[in-house]
Formats: sequence, structure tokens, C-alpha cells
Amino acid sequence: MALMHTRFGKIVKHLVFWILFLLLWSAHDLNYHKDILENLETNMFAFIPYAILVYFNLYFLMPRFLLSKKITVYIALLVLSIIIITWGTSYYLSFYFKYINMHVPTAEFFESPQGKIAVVTEVILSLGLSMTLFLTDEWYRKDKSVREIEKKQLETELNLLKNQVNPHFLFNSLNSIYIMLDKNPAGGKKMLLQFSEILSHQLYEANKKSIGLEREFENLKNYIHIEKVRHEDLVTVDYSFPENGNNLVISPMLLLPIVENAFKHGQSSRGYQINIQSEITSGNTLYFNVKNTVSAESQKKPHNKSKGIGLANVKRRLELIYPNRHQFRAEQNNSKFIVQLKIQLDKNEMPDS
Repeated sequence: MALMHTRFGKIVKHLVFWILFLLLWSAHDLNYHKDILENLETNMFAFIPYAILVYFNLYFLMPRFLLSKKITVYIALLVLSIIIITWGTSYYLSFYFKYINMHVPTAEFFESPQGKIAVVTEVILSLGLSMTLFLTDEWYRKDKSVREIEKKQLETELNLLKNQVNPHFLFNSLNSIYIMLDKNPAGGKKMLLQFSEILSHQLYEANKKSIGLEREFENLKNYIHIEKVRHEDLVTVDYSFPENGNNLVISPMLLLPIVENAFKHGQSSRGYQINIQSEITSGNTLYFNVKNTVSAESQKKPHNKSKGIGLANVKRRLELIYPNRHQFRAEQNNSKFIVQLKIQLDKNEMPDS
């Protein structure tokens, strides 16, 4: 069905081209003959050699030589074809006006050099117009194909970035539960329940294009609770999430690596602090800021290494999903590491099921 539709569309394009060509040609001939209908009738007979050359060029010479970069051979064959068609058309039109359309006295004109110049001009015009439209259509189709390939590549890259984040997160969470089950079975069971909610979020939400902002915040709360129990009195976490997500949606698992990074690189046997603040302002803009103290070990590392792959993935996902709609900044200031994120989010078009 799609193939038939494509062929039908191509036939329509060609019909429109020749109809417009004949109308313009006949309107031009009003300078010599004032009857537009007779001009159309004459030109419908006269355009046949031009059409033969046009299709010979489009479907034989161009695919076999021009598009294969055999430019010299193409030009030579095209010039030869133009000479043959011009010579043949001049005698073809002379015959037509001498024996078929005898009331228009132009038979001798087409046998003269001036007539051949007029014919070759029309031949080159028809070739130029047809080649312009053909190459424009080819460019459009290739551009569309390139865009589709780029879209698939971006989708593949996003999936790879998500897969890089998720196993790392799972490993840390399972490790936390394992430690807690050994030290406090009751607390471990509670952590396991929270982890199941996180895992459910990852399995059923992470592959979606977007989810409700409230769901992302709930996932962050579960993760923070697990990490707080794991590190007991060593970590102090202050966080604030809006109670109402304003019906906004966000790419899933986008904020988690930022919080995870704070726990991972802030760890210290002397204790550490994490502050997480988020705010929704007018224009559907989310401000998400995370600040954590940096351990002495992390301070000795180069700045780019201390961030790990988590924040690099966040930055790349932001570039792919929210181009020109976000600001991301990560910096280390003495003993503190600060991440500031600003995203302009979309409204949820469909209510959450």
C-alpha cells in the first residue's frame, strides 16, 4: 500500500510538472499566435521529444554517470543527446506544421538555423527545470533519511547512557542492603522494601520518555533513606522537594546520579554533609541544587575524575533531551562540591495512570 502511494505521488508530481510546462510554454507562444487553446494543442504534440530526453536523462544518464561521479562521460553523452534531439525535433516539428497543422505557417522556420536555436533553447530549459526538481527531491529525501538515522542514533545513545547509570545504582543499593541486613535485620527489611520501590521505578519507569516529576522525587527520597541508614551517623542530609510537581514531567533517572554522586564522593570517616534543594518557578522551570562536603581523599583527585561517569552522563542526557532548555554547572569549591541544575520542563499532556 505504501509502495502504491509512493508511485502515485511520483506520477502526480510528473503530471503537475508537464502541465505547468505546457501552460507556460503556450502562454509564451501568445507572442506569436493569439489562440491559447491552439497553442496548447500544438505544444502537446511538440513536447514529446523533450519528454523523451528528460526521462532519458533522469533515469539513465544521471543515475549511471552523474550520480556515479563520471562527470566527463555524463556531459559528453548529455551534449550528444541534446544535439540529436534538437536536430530530430526541428525536422519533427517541420513535418508536423507542413502536413498536420498546416494553418500555422512555421514549417520552414524549424528547418532554419534560427529554428534549431529556438528548439535547443527549449530543450535546455526543459532539462534544467527537470534536473532542478529532481535534485531538490533527491536532497529532500536524503536529508529526511539522515535525520531519521540521527534520531535513531540519539535514541540508542540515550538508552546506553541510562544503562550505564542503572547498574551502578543497583550495585550501590544492594551493597547497602547487604550491610544493613548483617547489622540490623529489621532495618534491612525496611531498606529492602524501599529498594523494591526503587527497582520498580527503574524497571517500569526508566525506559519511558518522561514521567511525572513527583514520581522522580519519590524515587530520590527512597534512595536518600537507604543511604542515610547505611551511613548512620556519618552523614547529615537536608533535602527539600516541592510537594506538588505542577503536573510537570521529566526524563526518568535524570536527577538520581547527581544525588548518588554526592553520597559517593562526600564519604568520610569524619562525617559529611549533603544539602539538596529543589524549587519550581514560573515558566515550568525546575531548579535542582546539590551541595556536599568533599572528603580529603576526593580533594586530592583532579576535578574531572572526582565527578565520575555519573555527572558526565547527566550532562550528555541534558544535551540530548533538553537542548537550549537547561543550565548545568558542577564545581568544586575548596571542601565543597556543588551541582546546580536548571531545566525548563514540559507539562504532562496525559494524566498519570
